[in-house]
Amino acid sequence: MNGRQAGQGVGAAILLGTIGVLSFIVQPGLVQGFVTAYGLSEAAANELAFMEMLGIAIATIAAALIGTRISWRVQTLCALTIAALGYVLSGLAAGSEMLSTARLVAGLGSGFVISVSFSVVGAGPQPERNLGLYLVLLLTYGALGLWAMPTILDAFGLEPVFYAWALASVLAIGAGLRLPDAAVDEGGGGHEAGSVRASTGKIALVLAGVLLYNVSIGTAWANLFLIGIDAGIAEQPIANGLLLCQFTAVGGALAAVWSAERITTIWPIVVGTLGGAAALALTLGTPGYAAFLVTLIAFNTLWNFALPFILGLAAGLTSSGRLMSTAVAFQMVGLAFGPWAASELLAGAASFEPVKILSIGAMLLSLALFIAPLLAGRNAVQAHA
Repeated sequence: MNGRQAGQGVGAAILLGTIGVLSFIVQPGLVQGFVTAYGLSEAAANELAFMEMLGIAIATIAAALIGTRISWRVQTLCALTIAALGYVLSGLAAGSEMLSTARLVAGLGSGFVISVSFSVVGAGPQPERNLGLYLVLLLTYGALGLWAMPTILDAFGLEPVFYAWALASVLAIGAGLRLPDAAVDEGGGGHEAGSVRASTGKIALVLAGVLLYNVSIGTAWANLFLIGIDAGIAEQPIANGLLLCQFTAVGGALAAVWSAERITTIWPIVVGTLGGAAALALTLGTPGYAAFLVTLIAFNTLWNFALPFILGLAAGLTSSGRLMSTAVAFQMVGLAFGPWAASELLAGAASFEPVKILSIGAMLLSLALFIAPLLAGRNAVQAHA
């Protein structure tokens, strides 16, 4: 595969990465839609979010195990077909018991698309720049989607949304055909700092940190709309805040790209986790709109600023960066477990306080797990210098 083909493959992967998160990136609005359009309880809405994320998690684990035994192109074409089927079934279910299965099917297809997209971008040229472009595209879509979601749901309901996502998945098959079969160079991601394989203990700490960090993210992200409603804030101001925080998140992603070669990994991760926990703490009790808006902006911006460094920490633990696909699988398992844990907590709680505390605690615990590998990496760099 020549340079031009490689560039086309990465471009297709960036587009497909957005297709893979069509519903997840607007999950707060979707969960609220399950409540308002179908009359489901908050716990039941979180269970539906969990089923989709469970499918994504299973698919990313399977994709990590499959690797390039089956070509990326074939995996993606099959996955897009499955995702489209899941979205069609979601529309046909219209709030019935079949919706849970439909969300699982859609998640299975989406998970493979997400995993392959990360792998192609990570193995291609200039992965940091391309990851930034990937985040910018999906966050721009997420911003517009969250802003428009209340109006769309009021005018049309959820079914047309599911059918539109199905159509987008089918049309994305054209991009899937432009993917390479596999990476030309398994080390193409450029993780030179990981030229020596880290110890099993260090790898375990980092992967556990990735898992807990994303439990925190998944718990909060699925419930931010509902937390705002619970605080007495109207739907459209919440949607406007989510629109704004998606655009500031683009700035966070671009800041990560700019910072990648200028500062050590430890500070973005420390700032991202401590800042994220502090932002979520603003929702404790009954926040006003100003405090809630600060939470949305700080949480989403710091999430997208820290995430490339967290995944990069995992990818750099081996010389080829192959741990990236495993880290993505742990990421998706965490994002799936968050809504499930929230649904369990909400089933026996009178408020969202337990959900907020879980998210804050998981965020802080993830930092505790990252600290030892981060300090060891900094000491190794200083010793080498």
